[in-house]
Amino acid sequence: MKIASFIVCFVFSSFAKAHEGHDHAVGVGHVITTATETGAEGHRYVTVPGWGAMPEGKSIGALHGDLTLDKAGNVYVATIGGPGVVQFDRFGKFVRTLKNGLNGMHSLTTVEEKGKEFIWGSQTGKSRAVKFDLEGNVVTTLPNEKTGELEGGMNGLTETLVGPSGDVYFFMGYGSKKIHRLKSDGALVKTYGGVGTGKDQFTACHGAAIDLRYDEPRFLVCDRDGRRMMHLTMDLEWIGLYGPQPLRRPADVDVQGDLAVVGDIEGRLVLMDKDGKIVSALLDNPDKKQWATNGVPAKDLHDSAFSAPHGVKFGPQGQLFCTEYSKVGRVIALYPLK
Repeated sequence: MKIASFIVCFVFSSFAKAHEGHDHAVGVGHVITTATETGAEGHRYVTVPGWGAMPEGKSIGALHGDLTLDKAGNVYVATIGGPGVVQFDRFGKFVRTLKNGLNGMHSLTTVEEKGKEFIWGSQTGKSRAVKFDLEGNVVTTLPNEKTGELEGGMNGLTETLVGPSGDVYFFMGYGSKKIHRLKSDGALVKTYGGVGTGKDQFTACHGAAIDLRYDEPRFLVCDRDGRRMMHLTMDLEWIGLYGPQPLRRPADVDVQGDLAVVGDIEGRLVLMDKDGKIVSALLDNPDKKQWATNGVPAKDLHDSAFSAPHGVKFGPQGQLFCTEYSKVGRVIALYPLK
């Protein structure tokens, strides 16, 4: 935990401390400027001031997407327009913007093939999934001529994941509420789900992760507008619900070790154990008017509370990185206190 320990020492020696919830004495804006301790005993974190700042004090731009990491700990953030995908180093320093044409990625996930890293993104506005290298060169797009017609169409793609077998999965959270399984060459294997609130149904299969905490890999899916989460097999068969219901509109999830981190778009992150119990809530916002909206101005975005968490990932040392649904753009890093 050397990196985390260094950052924690740095932020507490160099910046003011804050407490959770709204406190007008602490920082506001599109970049965190105060260190806030948050979470329950045993699962405490601190925000990292200055993480994700852009050159010349500019905003990163509107966010309605995700982020991902490479093996070196660099973080790649999806923006709606302009920059496309922005790279920061492991300490949150701006590195570069990747090549053009990658704007509007609703989800990002990193994969490794023959020792080389690639990123898959869900480019919702173009109704396609895009695989690109760490320079931003597009390698593959799906669907292709081998896919054929997808039940419900390709509109509304919100998540793309690659399973252990190399198969690619489309989660149509804004569209048909179905999940499509494709071979790596694009051939369709299976379609699952549809609109509803029961078993094998979704109101918005918005985000998902591969969950390795059990005997066999499985999907952990955020049914955002159903306010619930569920497990599916890699063959897209129902296992069961996960965690308490109702949740606060879970938008995204990531899994590391024994914990899942869930981005509730209604103003918080939560950590959940293998049994689905919430063990910690982070930067929980008491102001419901700021929940699940991208319209909160920079002057009202408080360092000590989330507004609308949208994309979330664990870092290699247990850090948490979160992008918010926000017109002004905000990327928040939290480091574990140990």
